[in-house]
Amino acid sequence: MVDDDRDAAVDREIQQAQQALDDAAKAQDAELSDAAVINRLYYAAFHSVQAVLYAREFDPSSHGGVLSLFGSEVIAVGDASRDDGRFFSQLSELRQQADYGYDELDENVGALYSRTQKLVTKMESLCTPAE
Repeated sequence: MVDDDRDAAVDREIQQAQQALDDAAKAQDAELSDAAVINRLYYAAFHSVQAVLYAREFDPSSHGGVLSLFGSEVIAVGDASRDDGRFFSQLSELRQQADYGYDELDENVGALYSRTQKLVTKMESLCTPAE
């Protein structure tokens, strides 16, 4: 990916993360299902992590690839905590439960929202070059 294209991809992913976070808040305010809120929270986290990977010149081709590279290229070098990795993995599992309905959801979506917001903010900061 050319640098200009990479920068545009990073910006696009950050915008998508923010939009998904906003959608989650609106879904929660409208008292939509926890499944709808969790879906948007997962995608907020996913797009923010993908932005970091693009910024580091990785181009994962799947959700599993994003999870794997987050562990090996962001957490392993100390730029995100193991707790961040566990949380992102938890959101991934919850999103699958929400989307495919194989388990009942019994989650505090308010707490998940707050934690996702922190993760997105942290990932955004990792995309900003140090000055």
